[in-house]
Amino acid sequence: MTVYDIPDKEGRVFAFEIDNVAIGRRGVCRVVSEIPGVTLLRRPLRFLSWFRENTFCEFELEGVRFSADEGPWGDDSRYWIGAQPPRWVPQLQVVRQAFLDYEA
Repeated sequence: MTVYDIPDKEGRVFAFEIDNVAIGRRGVCRVVSEIPGVTLLRRPLRFLSWFRENTFCEFELEGVRFSADEGPWGDDSRYWIGAQPPRWVPQLQVVRQAFLDYEA
């Protein structure tokens, strides 16, 4: 899967985006739930959740909370994935690698 890195002011990747057509909301949650040590906190369960929720997946890895979000209008072509609040954390590399390794 193609990952689009988002660097902070120091050049460290603090978040990334992925194409939403390649995986879908439930697919994002499936990928993160397979990362060793991840606790899935929230996933899209409701019918038409894409219509109501911009943040559709929340999870923790080693005490760091992450989210997967869609743009505020629900029609963006990419999902944003990063720590909450947005900042650089070393655990992001593990999450990022899981999406790089993902094969549809």
